[in-house]
Amino acid sequence: MNPVLFHSSMGDVTSQHMASALQKVGAGDCDVLYIHTDMNFGLPALKRKELLAELLNSIESLGVRTLVFPTFTFSFCNNEVFDVQNSPTPMGALNEYVRKSNKGVRSKDPLLSVYVLGDTLNLIDNLSIYSIGENSNYDRLHTCGKCVKFLFFGADMRQCFTYKHYMEAVMEVPYRYNREFYGTIIDNGIEYKNKKAILYSRYLNCELNPVPVFYDEMNKKNMLAVENIGNSKLYCFYEKDAYKIIYDLLKNNPCTFINGEFDESKKDMRYNINHERIVSVK
Repeated sequence: MNPVLFHSSMGDVTSQHMASALQKVGAGDCDVLYIHTDMNFGLPALKRKELLAELLNSIESLGVRTLVFPTFTFSFCNNEVFDVQNSPTPMGALNEYVRKSNKGVRSKDPLLSVYVLGDTLNLIDNLSIYSIGENSNYDRLHTCGKCVKFLFFGADMRQCFTYKHYMEAVMEVPYRYNREFYGTIIDNGIEYKNKKAILYSRYLNCELNPVPVFYDEMNKKNMLAVENIGNSKLYCFYEKDAYKIIYDLLKNNPCTFINGEFDESKKDMRYNINHERIVSVK
């Protein structure tokens, strides 16, 4: 069986095309694969559930021991209850499909939860209240002692790479601070009220750098495996390489990821002044 998954301007994308592209970027050559997804490959050629099942199968067929899908909710940032088993994620159709599959385990982080298929290692148990920082899922990825890779499966790594904020916490950049949020967590039907979660948030008086500095540096140093597939791409790279590149960038210039310098005498701690739904790290 080799079903067509997407119709794209570059031709049809079949299941075998997807499997081949995943192999070419080396997505299976690791112990832990952390996966950002987006459905930008083309026009879906199958019904939604069939397509998502095929895509998940293509990833599981890599044989990686541990698959990690971000299922962020930013529940407390949005003044919502976080239900470990039931809160949906806006992190993409495939991530939500995986979350609802009951094939793995979700972490209890009310801001940046992840869903793990396979061996959970030490990646989700007894995480700290710091969603980005020491003893967070990202910190556990870095210190787990396994070969870890990031896969951008149709998602554009130039637009968002949340691990970068973990590195900002490691390097204690001047333009971010630990912001506290409180709310209720429901786990297997049991309510835990007035729980605290901390997010490494940006002061309002600075703007993000529009230049994809991290991507440019990784690309320059040939640390990215990239493969065209349909109307999109797959990007794959080692966590250890991402750590080193971001560490060096921030060591050289702590303000690398913002647009200009940061005036530390003015620390505007207002948050979400436009009352938008929070779906990413501000």
